[in-house]
Amino acid sequence: MLPMNLLFDYVPLVVKDHLSLLTFFSVLTYVLFLVHWVVSTDWEAKFNWCSLIIGLTGLFYLHYSHVILILDYEPFFFSIWVLLLLYHLSVWKSNYSKIKEALKSTNVIASLKPFDGSIFRYFIVLPKMKNAAGQWNTPPFQNAIHVVLILLYIALLLLHMIPFLTPLRCIHDASTNCCRYNFVMDHFHLHSVNVNYCSGPVRIGFVGSWSTGKTSIISALLGHNYSTAQIAPAPTTDKFICLAMGASYSDPIRSDDYEMRKNCDVMSHMNDITQKLCGKSQPNVLDVADENKEFQDFVFFDTPGYQAEYLNECTYQTFYSQLIEKMDFIYVVWDVHHGKIDDHFATLFVDKAHGRDYEIIYNRFEESRSNMAFLNQQYGKMTKGYEILSEGYILKVHENSTEYKEQFQEDILMLRSKILSVNQTVHDNRKITMKETLKKYRGDITGLDSLRKIKIGDRLIQRDLNIHLQPKRGILRYFWMEL
Repeated sequence: MLPMNLLFDYVPLVVKDHLSLLTFFSVLTYVLFLVHWVVSTDWEAKFNWCSLIIGLTGLFYLHYSHVILILDYEPFFFSIWVLLLLYHLSVWKSNYSKIKEALKSTNVIASLKPFDGSIFRYFIVLPKMKNAAGQWNTPPFQNAIHVVLILLYIALLLLHMIPFLTPLRCIHDASTNCCRYNFVMDHFHLHSVNVNYCSGPVRIGFVGSWSTGKTSIISALLGHNYSTAQIAPAPTTDKFICLAMGASYSDPIRSDDYEMRKNCDVMSHMNDITQKLCGKSQPNVLDVADENKEFQDFVFFDTPGYQAEYLNECTYQTFYSQLIEKMDFIYVVWDVHHGKIDDHFATLFVDKAHGRDYEIIYNRFEESRSNMAFLNQQYGKMTKGYEILSEGYILKVHENSTEYKEQFQEDILMLRSKILSVNQTVHDNRKITMKETLKKYRGDITGLDSLRKIKIGDRLIQRDLNIHLQPKRGILRYFWMEL
């Protein structure tokens, strides 16, 4: 059983996708080929069959699902395609020249006359046998196989050359890196980015269980409650809220305010992904504008409290996990009074780095009631179990306590300075994230345009997303050339 599983791993993806149909045609082709091979003594026809198999293997096996092999030995395969193209082109040209001369001859073969001026003259060869009446037989369509093979090898060569052209949808895109990245990650919906990602405002997400104080902390940072904020001991935030600062008003973003609305375009992007994966979008989303100028280069995301009751709801789970993936930095707001961190929620952070991707806010902290042992126990679920938090590595916020009122103000000032410092590294971090994702999924890219995707992806990895190289735009890029 194991050898069969190993063998199945090497079956091209195009075969796995259309197994029953391709099995039928494979058996039929094998039978026809076997009969033809046994009966025929025409070695040119046999070579054409072999050439057809080589070409189709290159197109549907190598280019479709094993493009890494082509990339490693591209000069070799490219040379084979060129040599076979030249061979079939020369044979076709020779056969057609004979047909053209025969049609121009004063003694035109009668069976050739119907093909004079017809497009079918490109597909026939001179007849070699006569019938019982001494007339030449109808010319066979033996030149058609060469036309098919010429087109096949031209297609293969184009697949090698098209990677040097910028995708059409990225030609006039303001953010070519993001557009080209999305082109490469076309079938990996969860890892695509919105159009405003590469140059848009910094995204800060506040997540956690219900009523841990996420909305209260955001309001404290702004210096006032944002327009739709609801603060109470029970769960109040029932929507995924995108809060864009620097507006001239504090209200839900107006439908015609495209300048502010584009700061929240990630919400539409995440809903597009949710629609593709779940068949419907997440309805509980809201874009809100705020007059705060200090954070005008930021977008805050306030979220409903994460609850295990919604684990089976596809739209909620997909949208929530996407929001965590799309943030530049996340603050996990934890309150010891709310007990454990949900196990599934914790898994969303296992592959993230504490301090680089997220920080834990120990809200409603009280010196006499702090429980670092319990927090570390919960934090262990968010990591691979190798790290231990100390009080110096968490943000303590003394909310809802008159005893610590002044301390709370200091906590918010410290949090404010930390958030503002994120802006200095966010665009580098975005490049690093995109680069790591491209490397991770490079070997999983399939499809007839996979060579193009991998080459564009490699250029992004080696040059355009390399934070240690000075960004430059080659003159050929203005002519849509990927060189």
